[in-house]
Amino acid sequence: MHRLFQPINLGPLTLRNRIVFPPMTTGYEEKGMVTPRSRTFYRNIARGGAGLVIIGDVSIQPSFAPTPFVHDDAFVPGLRELVGDVHAEGARIAAQLFHQEYDTAAIGRVMQAEGREAARKRLHDDMEDYCNRLTAADIAVILERFRRAAVRVRDAGFDLIQVHGDRLVGMFTSGLLNKRTDDYGGPLRSRARFALEVVEAIREAVPDVPIEYKLSIIRTDPPMGKAGPTLEEAQVLARWLEEAGVAGFHVALANHGSIGDTIPAMGTQPYGCFVDLAEAIKRVAHVPVTAVGRILDPDFAEGLLESGKADLVGIGRGLIAEPGWARGVERGEVDDLRMCIMCNHCASSLMSNQPLRCAINATVGEAARVSVEPAASPRRVLVIGGGPAGMEAAHIAARRGHEVTLAERQNRLGGQLPLCSAPPYKQEISRLTRFLTTQVERQGVRVRLGVNVPVGQLLDETRPGAVIVATGVSPSRLPVPGIDRANVVSAWDVMAGSVEVGPRAAIVGGGSVGVETALLLAPRGIRITIVEMLDKIAAGESPTILPFIHAQLERHGVRVLTKHRLESVEAGGVRVTDPDGATLTVECDSVVMAIGTRRNPTFAEEIKARGLECHVVGDCAEGGPGTLAGAIHDGFKAGMSV
Repeated sequence: MHRLFQPINLGPLTLRNRIVFPPMTTGYEEKGMVTPRSRTFYRNIARGGAGLVIIGDVSIQPSFAPTPFVHDDAFVPGLRELVGDVHAEGARIAAQLFHQEYDTAAIGRVMQAEGREAARKRLHDDMEDYCNRLTAADIAVILERFRRAAVRVRDAGFDLIQVHGDRLVGMFTSGLLNKRTDDYGGPLRSRARFALEVVEAIREAVPDVPIEYKLSIIRTDPPMGKAGPTLEEAQVLARWLEEAGVAGFHVALANHGSIGDTIPAMGTQPYGCFVDLAEAIKRVAHVPVTAVGRILDPDFAEGLLESGKADLVGIGRGLIAEPGWARGVERGEVDDLRMCIMCNHCASSLMSNQPLRCAINATVGEAARVSVEPAASPRRVLVIGGGPAGMEAAHIAARRGHEVTLAERQNRLGGQLPLCSAPPYKQEISRLTRFLTTQVERQGVRVRLGVNVPVGQLLDETRPGAVIVATGVSPSRLPVPGIDRANVVSAWDVMAGSVEVGPRAAIVGGGSVGVETALLLAPRGIRITIVEMLDKIAAGESPTILPFIHAQLERHGVRVLTKHRLESVEAGGVRVTDPDGATLTVECDSVVMAIGTRRNPTFAEEIKARGLECHVVGDCAEGGPGTLAGAIHDGFKAGMSV
């Protein structure tokens, strides 16, 4: 890993290595103010060895967005503390200055006068047309905001300013969104005028602070993104920006399209999916270029630098899941890193108006640093269940010095994880399975597989001081006629590869499991019909992956019947009721049940009757989380609690 850990200069600024945490919204700020959550999050990443930490979406005007603000001097002290935290860990820090592509003040007035729906319509209209309605006087005001924000950023101690070349700046450079007919519209040179003026305003205000430009680029084949130049235009724009004094480029896909394009979920895009854009800018630039886009594997990242496709690598979700990625890679401890599975739980939490959290790292988003410290009184701990919650609890408890036994009924660890990773686009989940099993082994957990004895006997054999129950769930069954026919199988068995499915299959249940089963079987040439009671399918999936799912279902000709109820399983198919109450038969050879789960026994009463401390975690708990994130978080808390 010679290149990754080689210092590099961005203008006068020297970075200790080539690893960048790219700009991302976290939702940790409160009314634009830095909070303990913000400071802990970014300090952890700096402590983990990143060379440059970029604070994303630092707004130069008042906003209702959950991002840091810098439009007033009142925000400088908090930002200064954040800078000090990152510097204390040896990293450099940048502020990404941006102006929204909408009029926040006007939207606020519409909200008060006309309500939420009217405000949403104004927001939507602005995001398509705001740059075209700005007058020369409006533009002058915005440029002055950039100048003043740059001075505050410098006063807070930031090492670098990044201009967000998407959002409003990207709208101006875009041939798709910019419809102006004055000196700011038309040919590229005019569309680039605003971006160049922003750079010039910042350079004049703070000549001692280097400037990086986030160059967001539109793809034309297939069409992706709107707020930016095309690749050919971007190569020209890059030269102009460099002449204006830009010290580096951070290259990404333009926004204003599907969020699944800009934040690709597992299996939906290849690794390094935006590297070709960075490589194209690298060919014309004389300053360092940062590549982003599903970069996670250390060898892959090193190869990008060695081949000259980029000078730095941006690792966003990977450093959220594992802040210590850089340190671990440098020490050769890759197997101990909690590698991101690209599930986009982080993005989904933000889209649900919640602060950023990570599905596989329960410590992300805490206000204070969470470290796994030795237990005051180590003891024997029994974990019942070897799924994600049980394995997480087991290795965390063992790291704290407890003598841990993990008992699992099956002859393998992982619970539902191997099933979840069976569909082609979800194979990245196997990274989590590998990490958890590796940690269980390395922490000295005693693993007992194929355990099928009464819980009382298990307690007698292990004599624990505390028990963590993580027995999970099992597939549910519908009490309808014909459910016991030989051609009725469980989706779990299908994904495990333990049953055969005929050339035509009806999948009953269109939740995540049903859809995943369909996308496992359809590429094999099996004709699939999904029968779902609700009005939509894949209701629990991340919004970032839904467009991909629907596209794949359409591509493979999967028939989807929403608002249909299963009535019975017949000899040649299933009988269902449509939304109007009419009955129809879906002809099929196999019926795959994917209609939910039931909690497995927890033995909590028997355990507590012996006077033992008992923690019930994961899906088997009353009101269990029903998600991978919930299972991991429950397991972590239990491992820290015993």
